Formats: sequence, structure tokens, C-alpha cells
Amino acid sequence: MVIEDEIVRFKMQLLRKMPFYGDIVMRMPIVRNDAVSTARTNGRLIEYNAKFLSGMREGQRNFVMMHEIFHVILFHCDRRNERHPQIWNTAADIIVNDMLQKLIYGMNSRGIVFERPDDGIFAYINDSETAENLYAKLLRENKDLKDDSKKVRININTWEPNRNKPINAPNDIVLINVTGSDENNKTGTDTEAEDLPEGTGLSKQALIDIIKESASKNRSSMGSYFVPKQLFGPVESKKIKWQVLFKEFLIEEVNEETSYATPERKYIHMDMIIPGYGTQEERLEEIWAFVDSSGSIGNNEMSQFLTQLYRITKEFHCIINICYWDTEVNDIYKKISKEEDIFKSLPKHSGGTDINCIYRFIKENKVKPDVMLILTDGYFGELDQQYYSRTLSKKTILVLSGDIGVTDSMKRIGKIARL
Repeated sequence: MVIEDEIVRFKMQLLRKMPFYGDIVMRMPIVRNDAVSTARTNGRLIEYNAKFLSGMREGQRNFVMMHEIFHVILFHCDRRNERHPQIWNTAADIIVNDMLQKLIYGMNSRGIVFERPDDGIFAYINDSETAENLYAKLLRENKDLKDDSKKVRININTWEPNRNKPINAPNDIVLINVTGSDENNKTGTDTEAEDLPEGTGLSKQALIDIIKESASKNRSSMGSYFVPKQLFGPVESKKIKWQVLFKEFLIEEVNEETSYATPERKYIHMDMIIPGYGTQEERLEEIWAFVDSSGSIGNNEMSQFLTQLYRITKEFHCIINICYWDTEVNDIYKKISKEEDIFKSLPKHSGGTDINCIYRFIKENKVKPDVMLILTDGYFGELDQQYYSRTLSKKTILVLSGDIGVTDSMKRIGKIARL
């Protein structure tokens, strides 16, 4: 059977037995290009070398196709931004391959042949790990990597061990000096296909719509096989602008400042008790804004957010504090009183993303925000249970800059809004 027919067969199997993936794959442009050495994607279409796929067993071939599909539906090409392409691709490959290993049982139990290729970058990682955070770890180990022909050093033993499993467990594969090139790594394929003409394949919005539609239509069956948790949220259509939600928070706080505890004295002689403004301690004092500086948010988006934030807080007579975070809260600017000072409050650090650093900072510095905003693209790992606070979540607005779906972990952090 020719390779094109094999790919069609795999598509039909997914459509019948794993319809969430099947609906997406049937509408995904997958084209032959023998000028490509293995397989690759630009995030909008997938290209493959027929000879390369023909030389693999059926299960391995299906694995490679799903490898590219996962890069697409996780928007890895869009999320790279200005990061080093080879190191980013390596981090993204580790994430994707870990997810695909969770699919093996589901595929085989449904009669779809699916097996891990002989070559590739495979490692046991935390379920909450993100490509952004892995990239930061790899970058620390490859600071001298400037030539893309050189190998990316991967030393998993230097990474933070999973608390539930020792890092040297039998299923772990510790790889040192693994190349990220598609020549020697069958599943470390080119995440980026930068030489493709602009506009080739699906638009980003078209892809988002396809994922949303498939998730909505196949919601009931998605729980029977592995689907990345990042994709469960796209069916939620309600998108609240952060400015609207922020003002609602502030209005609510202002309303709470008026109470019968401090009545308006000028009405007492008339035997009337009218609620007045509370004591200074009861009034809204400070807003804390934590801005993701890992490189996932563009300068224009960040400037727009900070300008609008300043103007709203000025309207409500608030004091604003701005902090930048990646895996730590590094750059802190307190009590900003002038609009021009906003643009002097710039991030000086950039790394991975770990939402827990915000809560560590709050705890260590005994910060008690009246309202807290967290601006991020949404790829920040899981909120550690030890930091969860129902009281704090009621005061928090999580502002998402991208079209990522809303997860249960995000809902635990606070109200969700869009940039």
C-alpha cells in the first residue's frame, strides 16, 4: 500500500475510534514533500517525506504523524516567540513525546497500531510540565549553543525530580547530548517549517475554531482516551475582557467600603442612620499586578495592559504595584503614582514560567492584595495545592493573553479574563 493510502487509513481509524483527534486530522493539511528529510510542521500544515515514513513500521509511522499533530494543536510554533529554535524544539518534543506515550494504550486497545519509534527524545516528566519551563531548564544547560548544527545537551538528572517517582526509575530515559535535528531523531522533527510561504495552510483562527468545534462535538468521548488537559477548555465560549471584570472588582470593593459601622454623622440628628465610608483599614488600598516576563507576551500587549491598568486604578484612586515573574518574582515596582513611571517599570529577567513563584512571593513578603491581577499566556504549569487559598482566589483575576482554553487549574487561581 502506498504511503498516502496508509495516512488516509490512519485518519479514518482516528475518526471512527478517537473522533476528537479524527475531526481535527481530517481537516488538517497533510502533504507530501520529499525535499523534507523526515516530517515537519509550521503550525498550519504538516509535511512528510514518503521514503522516510515508508521505512517505518505502521505503529511508528502513526506515532510520528501524531507527533506533528500534537505540535499543531498545542500551538508550539506560535508559542516559540524569540526563543532559540533548536532548544525550543527539543523542549516541545519532550512534552509531545511524553503525551504520546500516554496515548499508546488507548490507541492499541481500539485496534489502532501505535508504538514508540526506536529513536527520539523521551523522558519522564511531571504532568504539569510546560514547554516554556522545560525550555528554561535546557537553556541553562546550553547557554553556549549558538550553532544549530551542534547538539542540545539534555541532562535530566539536573532537573527537579518528580516528588512521586525517583528520577532514576526504570522508565526514565536519561539522554545526554541528544541532537535536535530531524536527520538523527525520528521524533525530534522540525517543529518549525520557516521556509514555507506565509499563509500556507490553515490560519490560526481556523485551527482554533476546528479544535473548539471538535472538543464541543466529542466532549462525551474525550474522557475515554488521553487528551492534553490544555485542550479541554476551548469549548468555553465566554470571553470576558479583563478591564470589565477588573472594574467590577473595584466597584464591589468600593461598595463594601460603605457600612453602618461608620454612619454619616450629619444625618444622626434627624434620627436617620445612613451608611458611610469605612475606616481607612477597610478601604481598598493597593492593586498587585503580576506580569509574565518569560517572553510569551509581546511588548505591545504588555504596554497596552499596563497603560489601561494605570488609568483604571487612577479612576478608582488606587495604588498600583507591578511585579514581573517567570520562575521567580524578580522585578518589583511598588506604589507607582505617575503614568510615565509605568514605562520605566520594565522586566529585567526572562526564563521559564512557574505560577507558584507568585504565591511564594506573597507568602514570604506577607502581601495582602485587595485585588490581584496575573497577566500570562496561560502556559505556566499547575498551581501547587499548598499555595491554594480560597480567599485569595476571590480577589484574583487571571488575564490570558492568548486563545488557550480554560483549565480547572486556572479556575482555582481566580476569575478568568482575556487581554
